[in-house]
Amino acid sequence: MAEAGLLVSTRKGLLVGRSSAGRSEWEWSGLQFSGWVINYTVRDARSGAIWCAAHHEQWGARLHRSDDEGATWRETGMPAFADGQRSLESVWTIEPGARDGLLFAGVMPAALFRSDDDGASWQEIESLSIHPFSEYWMPGAAGLMFHHLNVDQHDPDRLVVGGSATGIFASYDGGKSWEPRNSGLRSDHMPPDLQHMAPCVHSMFAHPKQRGRIWQQNHFGQYRSDDDGETWIDVGEGLPGEFGFASAIDPSDPDVCYYIPLDSDQSRMPRGGSLGVYRTSDAGKTWTRLSAGLPQSGFHQGIFRHALGQDGGDPLGLYMGSTGGEVYASNDAGERWSLIRSHLAPVTAVRAWRME
Repeated sequence: MAEAGLLVSTRKGLLVGRSSAGRSEWEWSGLQFSGWVINYTVRDARSGAIWCAAHHEQWGARLHRSDDEGATWRETGMPAFADGQRSLESVWTIEPGARDGLLFAGVMPAALFRSDDDGASWQEIESLSIHPFSEYWMPGAAGLMFHHLNVDQHDPDRLVVGGSATGIFASYDGGKSWEPRNSGLRSDHMPPDLQHMAPCVHSMFAHPKQRGRIWQQNHFGQYRSDDDGETWIDVGEGLPGEFGFASAIDPSDPDVCYYIPLDSDQSRMPRGGSLGVYRTSDAGKTWTRLSAGLPQSGFHQGIFRHALGQDGGDPLGLYMGSTGGEVYASNDAGERWSLIRSHLAPVTAVRAWRME
């Protein structure tokens, strides 16, 4: 029986992987949704359903659902703006809520939608779209969108959302109202007196076992919060650069986080062509470079914001995809890595889970 599942989203389709033998050997589906840009694919742990957010220049955005681990798919309802002034460009994240049938979707242009009927229909959470800070939102290189949403699985009304370049917002009433959570974050593209308005979030994860603990990779640094983002602590000392996209947490230990720093906003590649994943086990006080099995020269590729995933296993399984179409895996919390796929289109997202 397979021990883990892996969803590899690329700019030319989706692959579904299954492993056995200690997560060291993988079997793969054929390329699904060939020719479509797959922004994000995720498995809903409640039902086992897999959600896939696809986009095509000619046919626009689509949401697909599989109830048989990717063997077959069907289209579902789609988020749509009701004001007639905006049109949906793409879906960037899908997150299950804390009760059956509840789903959230972060989209471009920046907005958050919810579904209370398991994706059959969607409604914009307008209170976020019309927040006074929204006038300061500005598109990053990939556009203006919400791409990370953290849902408290014990409290359906507690949400934390971040995007590019929108900053971070928290809600404690299910999205009826939102509070900015940007104090202490650098935002060098804004004037000094407006730095708190729209920092550019690259990735963000709230820890499921320690309420208030959030890890963030930002355009201008790496941060940790212990109070739901009311304040942020710079934890980038010891890392080889303040710029990067991807991060991952260990869901069993709130003091463990993984970052992949890149050289700069200009190059967006590992410094010196040497790929490494950095892990802290003490809440960001110190960092360890993990590189065994990864290319240490000539790696002139990037790692996108959703392209580092973990499977929640013990030891933790980590999975990383590159813009050069390579997928690396570690079954020992990042100590050693191996190449498990290559010759793909640029990898946009990697998400994994352990089989029961």
